[in-house]
Amino acid sequence: MANRSNLPILPSGPVDLVAVAVGGRQVILAWTECGAGGLGFRIERAVCHSPCKQFAEIGEAGPHVAAFRDGSVEPRTTYHYRVHAWNASGDSPPSNVVEVTTPEAGTEPPAGKE
Repeated sequence: MANRSNLPILPSGPVDLVAVAVGGRQVILAWTECGAGGLGFRIERAVCHSPCKQFAEIGEAGPHVAAFRDGSVEPRTTYHYRVHAWNASGDSPPSNVVEVTTPEAGTEPPAGKE
């Protein structure tokens, strides 16, 4: 019988990922963390037509941080995002994939008027 205590335990994957474009230059992501055991989150993005296969890591968030701001987007572009939790054993399965299209530049609210 295999010794179960030596098997790697991956963290549970995040769920309920949502994305909101804020003007043409940033996207805010938020998700729900599922369980303990993760050391943080890896955020991935793809520019493609569904289904996307070419995701690239664009950032990380710490443990118990369930949001990320992507300030590297371009106006009038469609992006796909997913998030993985990670720990010393590896990455969780990915979250759901969300799609968001940034509006035309210049659609940001005036400073102090949010």
